[in-house]
Amino acid sequence: MAKIKKTLSTIGIWLGLQIAVTIPFAIVAAVRKQDMMDILAPALLIADAAVILILWAIRYFKIKELFKGVPAEVLLLSLVLGFTAFYAVDILTLPFNIPNYLDEAFGAMSKSIWGFLGICIVGPVMEEIMMRRIILTEIREATGKKWLGIIISAAIFAIVHGNPIQIVFAMPAGILLGWLYCRTGSLLVPICVHIMNNTLSFITMRVGSGEPMEFSDTWTQIQLWSCIAVTVLLIIWMVSYYRKKEKLEAEDEPVEIAAETVEDSQTEE
Repeated sequence: MAKIKKTLSTIGIWLGLQIAVTIPFAIVAAVRKQDMMDILAPALLIADAAVILILWAIRYFKIKELFKGVPAEVLLLSLVLGFTAFYAVDILTLPFNIPNYLDEAFGAMSKSIWGFLGICIVGPVMEEIMMRRIILTEIREATGKKWLGIIISAAIFAIVHGNPIQIVFAMPAGILLGWLYCRTGSLLVPICVHIMNNTLSFITMRVGSGEPMEFSDTWTQIQLWSCIAVTVLLIIWMVSYYRKKEKLEAEDEPVEIAAETVEDSQTEE
């Protein structure tokens, strides 16, 4: 229960800071008769950066966790997995015509360097620290159930976005990011996948996506099923890779224990 209260407090800090930082910017915009959209990017950037600093200051995470490496092939294939999985989700949402209430806000944020830093760098880092490192981990430790932590953190990740199209996309994305974090044991992996996704979205907002896709088009269906096939294959590869790694580590462990026992006995003699 204490861990759950801590998690709720963390979410409160996050949301409270975003509101607290945005209000002064909104007041300044009103005084200067500026459009609120013009100051949204720096406001959210500062709020997200403040959350990261506060969570670090109160020791909810360590900076070195952001740089815990994984084998190059794992990171590369995780990026490919994120791209194919997220693109497949994008295509699957086409028939439902889900509203995007923040389209204007995203368009405004995509016009400045502050928007790029907030959307593509600071935002993903903050959200992965919050959702995967803190919320997922605390739920998993409190309940002993990894998948419960993954699903609940993904649900919170979706809900806090507050925008219908983002909620629909963020739920499966959060599940994949949570699974990658648990599977690889590295926060760097979901951070990089998240940064890649947001950067591609940012570029699309800046340059446009060309002709709108139709779900029933043959080319769209080819892309969809190709992405699904690659996603499934990469998940199978990832599971197989870590099972082999865990098996090798389990086989090496008795040898290490035996060696330590021999050394101890020689020391006693």
